[in-house]
Amino acid sequence: MKKILFSVALLSAGMVLTSCEDRLDVQQKATSSTASFYQTDADAESALTAMYATFIGEIAGTEGIWNAYIMGLNYSADDVFSAGGDINDHADFRILDEMRYDPSSSPISTLYNHIYKAIYSANLVISYFGETADTPTKKQAVAEAKVMRAWAHMLAAQVYYQPPLIDHLITTDKPTNAESQEAIFDFCIKDCEEALADLPDRKGQSDKEGAWRVTKGFAQFVGGKAALFKGDNAKAISFLKPLVTSPNYALVPGNRFRDLFHVEGDGCEEKIFEFNFSANTALGGVWGGSIQRGRWMVANVLNWRGDDIAGGGKSPLICSTGGWGGGAINQDFAHKMLENDGDSYRRKATFLTSDEFFYDEDLCGWKSDTKADGTKMTRAEKEFDPDRGITKSAGSFSRSDVMEVKMMMHPNDADLSVGDNCNNTNVCLARLGEAYLLYAEACIASGQKGEALTYIKKIQERAGSKTITTSEADVNLQLLQDEKQYELWFEGCRWFDIVRWGIAKQCYDKVLDNIPLQWDEYFQSGGTKPHKLVYQIHHPFKDAGITLKFVEGKNEYWPIPQTVIEINDQMHQVRGWAN
Repeated sequence: MKKILFSVALLSAGMVLTSCEDRLDVQQKATSSTASFYQTDADAESALTAMYATFIGEIAGTEGIWNAYIMGLNYSADDVFSAGGDINDHADFRILDEMRYDPSSSPISTLYNHIYKAIYSANLVISYFGETADTPTKKQAVAEAKVMRAWAHMLAAQVYYQPPLIDHLITTDKPTNAESQEAIFDFCIKDCEEALADLPDRKGQSDKEGAWRVTKGFAQFVGGKAALFKGDNAKAISFLKPLVTSPNYALVPGNRFRDLFHVEGDGCEEKIFEFNFSANTALGGVWGGSIQRGRWMVANVLNWRGDDIAGGGKSPLICSTGGWGGGAINQDFAHKMLENDGDSYRRKATFLTSDEFFYDEDLCGWKSDTKADGTKMTRAEKEFDPDRGITKSAGSFSRSDVMEVKMMMHPNDADLSVGDNCNNTNVCLARLGEAYLLYAEACIASGQKGEALTYIKKIQERAGSKTITTSEADVNLQLLQDEKQYELWFEGCRWFDIVRWGIAKQCYDKVLDNIPLQWDEYFQSGGTKPHKLVYQIHHPFKDAGITLKFVEGKNEYWPIPQTVIEINDQMHQVRGWAN
């Protein structure tokens, strides 16, 4: 497959039908039976293409304004606010960072359904070709499907406790709770080990398709991460060392760190696996394909709140489109990162300081920077410019004295064939920066501090951080935890990590109901003070007589969706959700 493009027929092959029965009672035309279809190398490629299409649609696609994978994983972290216009905005997903969800909550069932539909598409390939794979093409197809199935099961076990382990096509039997979390991770490890022999290596650092299709590198990543979550550090090292030492991957230079989260970084040397987004308006027009497979309106969710920003059409140049202000960075973490990183590439690609937001034309930029006569505003003129800044007199909700930029959609990311609010950037599941830190953690746990230092230092030096660790004596789990948070903010790791490290409650207790409100001193003072971001912490739930709390033994994982429990008597809630 030179490029992974998908037709409606192939996409449908991997989906679970949910229409009414009377709509299914029609004669099918131009179709093949399973007995005649799953035979040739071409069939294997077609089935595999359908599997990738399903994964892209289920995991990287969008429903309404949301993406359950992106928002669900990141809004559940302690260093992200769902934010929005006010306490009532973005209500469907803000319950995740406020610990107000339950088994009936929409994000809980939405992500669950996406994961298991994706697993079904992988099982189609494995079930029909697994026993009869007699050519390299068929064997590779099965191997790719096994790794994708392993990744999806690993995700399920990180989000839910003892979710079903589905290793075959479900017919009459009913899924049951997995025996244990360890059993799921063992299954993921086994799938990856079995797949390695039939997978190709990436063809060097410039091989973009090698970042868009499963290779040995992604199998090593998934197997190593699953082993680390199981607590098998030796196994994690055995998977991850060949990956971190492979010449087929490299950290991008620090001055390209920002590109990792935008179209400029798609398929680059650091990417191990990502969903390759390509607009295909032939799929029934915009509504038939591009929107469902792209992050349409997720751009609006994660861009800054346009209603709060001055200037009308003179909005910040960094923004691709008007925004709704979701996914705000927690100020305590931001201040900690600023102290650690200083003026680093990594920090500036993660969030901007007040000074950078208002005055740095390269990092932010405002349309009013250039005056009507074509000359540039001076700093003194910018300080009292009415066409920039935060105007909201009640305070910009869940925002502080910094402005996150990492996952904001920049103008180059916009797919204009769909609209200026459809993010064309690929959705990355694995990059080398995370692999380095997974490997370093396994090394620390195994007493190999020197080896861990090597890879932590590589991350710090690439970041351009002002803090570089030079001594093995300074290598410990706390260092690893901090460095991973700096490197991987809003990349779907933090929630799972603080649960795995046993520090979830202490992390959440620091942030629950401690909501910043942001003002711009220029507008707050009636134009007598220069532009500067300031904030105050508010407690809206406490003020309303509501106590938010993280319950140990319960909130580490989401519950099994109530809809699943109701239709399947073989499934039950576990841990604190059982009560």
